[in-house]
Amino acid sequence: METGKIIRSIGASVTLALLVTGCAKSENNTLPSTTKDAIDFTPLVTRSAVTSLGDGDSFAVWARESGDGISNLILNNEEVHCINGNWSYDNLRYWKSGKTYDFYALYPHDTPNVELRNSGSGETPQIVVTNFDVRNDVDLMTAEQAGIHYIGNPSPVIFTFRHLLSKVEIIGRIDPALAAAGVTVRIVSASLYGMPTTGDCTIEPQTYGTWSLGDPTDVTSPFDTETNIPLSETGTSVFGEMLLFPQTVSDAFRLDIVYEYTDAHYTENRFTKSIRLADTGLTEWQPTTGYRYTFTIGNEYILFEKPEVLPWRSASGGIITVE
Repeated sequence: METGKIIRSIGASVTLALLVTGCAKSENNTLPSTTKDAIDFTPLVTRSAVTSLGDGDSFAVWARESGDGISNLILNNEEVHCINGNWSYDNLRYWKSGKTYDFYALYPHDTPNVELRNSGSGETPQIVVTNFDVRNDVDLMTAEQAGIHYIGNPSPVIFTFRHLLSKVEIIGRIDPALAAAGVTVRIVSASLYGMPTTGDCTIEPQTYGTWSLGDPTDVTSPFDTETNIPLSETGTSVFGEMLLFPQTVSDAFRLDIVYEYTDAHYTENRFTKSIRLADTGLTEWQPTTGYRYTFTIGNEYILFEKPEVLPWRSASGGIITVE
């Protein structure tokens, strides 16, 4: 989970089939004598480059049961968690023949300020996240399965999660020709600012959500800062992988760098540069997409390459079944 920062993230296209294995409690004294009709959960997890879903992870589930023109919320922000490789949740619920079920999920479970709105009969529910702070470096994903009409033969509910944020990384390196001449470069300080840190999101089914973003950061209170970063020929991640809001890359998005250039005779020179991210050629960050900005430091210049647009790729390339 080491990427310069610890980011709670899951893979590129995460498919979760929900299957409960024990440890479930019930509040209903009229439940069937067996659990064959239980609404159950088990995940099929695609690993990501950051971490995988497993012990200690959890996501939230809302479930709506409808029939005869009446809808009831039977699970409300219920935590589905993994302990010792087993996925379970409290307050076990059961399928009822002839009823229709809608399921909505959000990762991670402990996301603050979350609610499901419009859960009544005939309404389209929305997951609403308020005052989400991307400085916490937490992946935000959602999924749903709606319109399941139960007529017997229960089967797992399958969730395919969508990443709602963008992944951004800034890589700095020294010009290889300078390194070969015995030159070293150290970033004394780096500040990134101009983008907001908080936002509200309303998530309709099958969408990446609609964001309303807060105030942008500025040079006096930047989005992120780092100091004392030695650069190599192969490149060094300045801020680590950042999870940011999908948004237009405006002219206000700036990277300020103070760097120290030391030649083979140990003569030191210090330079200050300010770069507008919009000048590198990208105009927008999309959800579930990664962006890598790479710059090369010479003696008195910084050269930015065209940013790479990367899918939210899997590190293992495989699917792991956790049961």
